[in-house]
Amino acid sequence: MHTSDKGYPSSTPAYSEPNFGGAYPPPPAYGGGMAQPTVIISPLATTVIVRTSFGDTPVSCTCPACHQNVVSRVEYQVGLLTWLIFGMLLFFGCWLGCCLIPFCVDSCKDVDHFCPNCNHHLAKYKRL
Repeated sequence: MHTSDKGYPSSTPAYSEPNFGGAYPPPPAYGGGMAQPTVIISPLATTVIVRTSFGDTPVSCTCPACHQNVVSRVEYQVGLLTWLIFGMLLFFGCWLGCCLIPFCVDSCKDVDHFCPNCNHHLAKYKRL
């Protein structure tokens, strides 16, 4: 049993520091002795795609083909809504030429959006 400084018995053993010859012990080996991996950080080009709501009017967007910020060029094409209105007008007796009005009105047609720089097709807006 150990005794303290005052001569009383102590329940804890005396602590003695390990002797390493004045130097710190060597660090523990991590990873089982395998070499540490080298980390190389390189900047990567990231592509951010912003969804643009294409409607019946030109929109500002980035062309995926030429990567330019452009305002789209629109072209109107005859679509399903145009033919439905034409058929309804025929059904109600407008066969003397009034049934052809939907083919002249752009708000009845589908819309194709194109890039003005490279003519890449960007999107199609369908009325129906």
